[in-house]
Amino acid sequence: MATPTAKFIEIAARYGNVDPEDIEAVQRWFAEELPKLSPSELRRIFEELQSADGERRARRVAVRVYPEHAPLPSLSQSPAVEFPLLAGPWRQLHRRLLTRLLRGRAADR
Repeated sequence: MATPTAKFIEIAARYGNVDPEDIEAVQRWFAEELPKLSPSELRRIFEELQSADGERRARRVAVRVYPEHAPLPSLSQSPAVEFPLLAGPWRQLHRRLLTRLLRGRAADR
């Protein structure tokens, strides 16, 4: 299991005096300020994160935010998804049933 997001938020708030409600500020602190800390502080933070590995997630989960500087891809730019292997026979079955249903309605007229 992974380290809960709440632990990262807690560390940014404690070591970087970051507002725990501002998830973008937390991300920014880890990207920009964490590397500037002393080796002893980095070791302490690493050990803290490592000790939280596998902990159960807190009930309160941080709101997921997509970083502003990273553009969201459009649907047309997204890679195509392969058709599920088992969905093919179902699709054919539905098509046959629909065809029979439509023929039956046409015959009733």
